[in-house]
Amino acid sequence: MNRTVVTVRRETMFKDVVCALLASDAGAVPVVDDTDRPVGLVTEEALVAKLEFHGGNDPRPLLGGAKARNRWRQSAALTAGDLMTGPPTTVYGDTRIGRAAARLAHSQPLLCVVDEDMRLIGVLTARDLLSVYQRSDQSLIAEIHALLTPDVQRPARSPAPVTVQVDHGVVILDGSLTFRSRAEHAGYTVAHIPGVVAVHNNLTYDLDDLAITGF
Repeated sequence: MNRTVVTVRRETMFKDVVCALLASDAGAVPVVDDTDRPVGLVTEEALVAKLEFHGGNDPRPLLGGAKARNRWRQSAALTAGDLMTGPPTTVYGDTRIGRAAARLAHSQPLLCVVDEDMRLIGVLTARDLLSVYQRSDQSLIAEIHALLTPDVQRPARSPAPVTVQVDHGVVILDGSLTFRSRAEHAGYTVAHIPGVVAVHNNLTYDLDDLAITGF
């Protein structure tokens, strides 16, 4: 999440909105009210419409459908309030990365991160999420070993010998566990670690505790 947020108000003039967006280095700039609650977004596409239709002086487009007509209307806008779309998609600061990625994939160019009072505290972009893949292989190995501790425990026996290899974020798990459920849980757990690119789960097991019997 980027906590250094550039915002505008509904009454912010067009050129100032452009400057705010360029300063934010994002695909959109949040519009907030007097209490810093996000009420909309101004996207770069909305701003570029002024160049496309020369400030609304070009004829209304006959082709392109509703999207083209909407861009034509936005091209005459002078303030952020006229340019914005809303309400923006919001998430809380403790939202998991996978959930945030899903929200971002089906929404606007960025997510507005809010506190419990719905006040803007940051923004989240696809670039922010992708930064998790900058983690080193060694940091991933350390976290994997810590998370697998419950899975490698065996009743009345020493912990199972599980080896972890990571190369460019690709994880290889080798070894043998007591139960199939533990082996599958290990692969599932590792796949959900931020920064893991892929998991090759080669773990074997002694007992298939997931098999359905009695029929």
